[in-house]
Amino acid sequence: MAEINSIESFIKTVLPELTAKGPDLFALTISIVIYCVLIFIFYRFVAKRDVFGFDIERFKREKESFFSSVFNKFLSLIKYGGIFPFFVFIWFAGFSVLLFMMTQSLSTGEILRVSVAFVAAIRVASYYNDDLSKDMAKLIPFALLGVALVEPNFLNSTDFIQLRLPEIPLFITEIATYFSFIVILEWALRILLSVKFFVFGVNKKEVVKEQIKDKIEELVDEQ
Repeated sequence: MAEINSIESFIKTVLPELTAKGPDLFALTISIVIYCVLIFIFYRFVAKRDVFGFDIERFKREKESFFSSVFNKFLSLIKYGGIFPFFVFIWFAGFSVLLFMMTQSLSTGEILRVSVAFVAAIRVASYYNDDLSKDMAKLIPFALLGVALVEPNFLNSTDFIQLRLPEIPLFITEIATYFSFIVILEWALRILLSVKFFVFGVNKKEVVKEQIKDKIEELVDEQ
């Protein structure tokens, strides 16, 4: 490589290299940024305990009218019975695709089973500690990014499209079972959380902490 000892040598040596390699470097940089932003949004979405926003405040109410109580229960039924399964589909599909891209040694059935178990584990962890569930949720996506950066040829989307996708209809029964498992698990966790609040009450520090955390997340999303 030519020695760079003056502005003229810099122009003659570096600028041609920059012109040749710059577009590829820029494209790679933007691709990594876009992927990380998408993963950032995705893992925070799947790892958040109250996926419909701040939800703990309603447990502070000492008295509720009959109609208010019925309405809240009906609203919970709509959210976790009608809308939440759609979220489950996104989470399950997202992690399944990532696992399909990461491994060729596991069968389609095994990947689907691992994916649903991973989503279920994240949801359980979210009721214990948000930080833990977030760390779990970003594990596979960022592991995929790390492998892709050092082994760029390991990603073979053609194999995924041609070999994996045609097999998916063969596992409709298993997918429906896994789907139902996560929904029922979430219902059980919500019930246990309600029992906890009913028996022990709501910790004011927890309420304030959740309010501050949600406010920060709203500000971040706005920016």
